[in-house]
Order: sequence, then C-alpha cells, then structure tokens
Amino acid sequence: MTTAFHPLDPLPGTIRWRGACVLVRDAQGRALMQLRDDIPGIAAPGQWSLFGGGVEPGEDLLDGALREFHEETGIALAPSDLTPLCCFPSQARPDGAIYVFRCARLLVPGDMRLSEGAGFAFLTARQLEHFNLIPNFQRMFTSFLS
Repeated sequence: MTTAFHPLDPLPGTIRWRGACVLVRDAQGRALMQLRDDIPGIAAPGQWSLFGGGVEPGEDLLDGALREFHEETGIALAPSDLTPLCCFPSQARPDGAIYVFRCARLLVPGDMRLSEGAGFAFLTARQLEHFNLIPNFQRMFTSFLS
C-alpha cells in the first residue's frame, strides 16, 4: 500500500493551508467530479474538481478527506478505503497544498446526496479532457489516469 503522496509540482516551503480531496470511481471506471458553485468569493467558481476541502486545525489529512467527502456527498467512507495518491500546490492559496486520496471502494451514483457545489457527474477519461477542470486536477488526471 502506498503511504506517501506523489508531488506533481514542488509544494510551498511553508504550508499554512491544506486541502484534502478524494478520487472515487464507479463500476464503469468513471471519476466522481464536483461542479463548483459559481458564487462570489469561492475559489475556482464554475469549474470541476474532486470532492474535498480544507483540513481543519489539528485534523490529519485522512480525517479531513473523510469528513469533507461525507459532508459534501452524504457518503461515509472508511479510513481503509483511502490511500494517498498525489499532492500539488493550491492555485487559490500561495501557502497551500492539495492532497488527493484514491478510494478503493466503488460508488453507486444513486448513493450521492449532493450538499455542496452546483452539481456532480461521473466522468470518463475522455470526458475529463473536455470539461473545465481546475488546471491542477486536469494535470493530475493526465499524469495518473492516462
């Protein structure tokens, strides 16, 4: 089992903000993606990303990923479902980094209960090439899923 995150780019020297996201697939191999709200003040409005968010002070990356995923989708994952995949600098925060976990559990689209974001979709690798993804997430898919 992988225990380290593969860096896509060098991380900031001092990280003051951490985000944790989860890459989940369904039985057809499609990636679960979130369409971010298009409202003032939100990072990357109207773009597609993975479900996840900010890790709270004192919270580790795994717990933050599990909490954020549950809050946003209504689906409770087990810690054993997740393994570290990659990390990259936050495009919204110069002192931030995003950590992505890969989920071993396959999801059923009907289990989703969206509570944050403008929408969601299960997308194929080909579809991901044509959607307006946050650039670092697009690079992640190009690096790890091609």
